[in-house]
Amino acid sequence: MNDYTANLTLDQAANLLRACDGPITVITHAKPDGDAAGTLVALVTALNATGKQARGILCPPIADSLAFLANAYGIDVADDQSALPADTRQLVIVDTGAYSQLGPMEEAVRPLVDRTLILDHHLSGDVQAKDKYIDATAAAAAEIIAALIDKLIDKATIGSQAQQTINEALFTGIASDTGWFRFSNVTPQTHRLAADLIAAGVDHTGLYARLEQAERPEKLKLLIRAVDSLELLADDRAAVMTLHASDFTETGARMEETERLIDIPQQVGTVQVIALISEAQTDHGPQTRVSFRSKPLPGAVNVAELAATFGGGGHARAAGAKIDEPIDQARPRIVAALTQAVSATATR
Repeated sequence: MNDYTANLTLDQAANLLRACDGPITVITHAKPDGDAAGTLVALVTALNATGKQARGILCPPIADSLAFLANAYGIDVADDQSALPADTRQLVIVDTGAYSQLGPMEEAVRPLVDRTLILDHHLSGDVQAKDKYIDATAAAAAEIIAALIDKLIDKATIGSQAQQTINEALFTGIASDTGWFRFSNVTPQTHRLAADLIAAGVDHTGLYARLEQAERPEKLKLLIRAVDSLELLADDRAAVMTLHASDFTETGARMEETERLIDIPQQVGTVQVIALISEAQTDHGPQTRVSFRSKPLPGAVNVAELAATFGGGGHARAAGAKIDEPIDQARPRIVAALTQAVSATATR
C-alpha cells in the first residue's frame, strides 16, 4: 500500500470544500456501518446547509437499523451498476481509503483521484487521492467529521432539522465504532463529543434502542450458529467462529447481520484475539470474509497487520479482509496465521 498519511490539515480540508464551486459527492465503504453512514450523512447535511450542492451515496447492503440515515436528505443508495455522478467536481471518501472496500464504486473512483479528498481514521489504504486527512488516533471517523463541520458552519445558525440530523448521525458514528464507548479506542475527546451531542438534544437512549435493540429474529438464529462453531486455540488464547454460506441460507440471515457477533468470545478471560470467518457468494465466485479483533493487553496482537497478510487492513484492535477463495481453502490459512500471531505474543 502507498504511504497512507495526511498531506493537508483539517483547516485546509475545510477550505478545500468551502472553495469548491461545483457538486460534491461523498461516498464511503460498501456495507456501511454506523460510523461510515453517520459520517457521510453528517457531512452531506452540513455541506448542503452551507449552500453547497452535495449528495451522498451509500453502497448496499444497508442495515435496517441505519435506514433513518439512508433516508436523509441528499442521500442515495447505489445499486451494483451505479457510477458516480458525471458532474462531480469534488469527491470525498469517508471512513476508508481502500479500493477493496469501495465495492462497485471502485472503478468509478480511479479516474477521479486527482479531485478526491479522503477523510479517514484507519491505518492503511491504497486510494491515491490528491488530498488526504488521516487521523488514526480518532476513535471514529465521526470525530474527524465533527471537527470539520465545526470549521465549516456554526450549527446554531442552521435549521433545527439539519442540526438534529447532523447530531444524530455523529452520535451514531462514535457510538458504533466504540462499541457504545467500551472499546480501547475511546479517548476523553470521544466522551466530550458525546456529551456535547447529548447536550444539544440527541436522545442517546432512543438511538441505542434503534441501533442495537431492533434486530431481526434471523440474526439470533445466526448468532446461535456462530457460537456453536466456536473453537478455542493456542491454549484458549485465540477464538475462531465460522459461518458457511449454508448458515445464511438456512437461517435467512444476511451477511451484514454478522455485525457484533465477533464480540461474543471476548467475554472469555483467556481469549486475546478472535476471528470471525464467513463465506459469501459473489458474482465472481466464492469469497471468504474475515473479521479480526484483539484485546488491548500488553503485547496485544496487531490485527491490522494480521489482516494485511490477507490483503485487508483496519485498526490495531479491529480489522478485516476479503479473500477470493472458498472458505475451506482460506480458513486453514487464517487459523494458522491467527495461532502464530497469538503464540508470538507469549514469547515477548
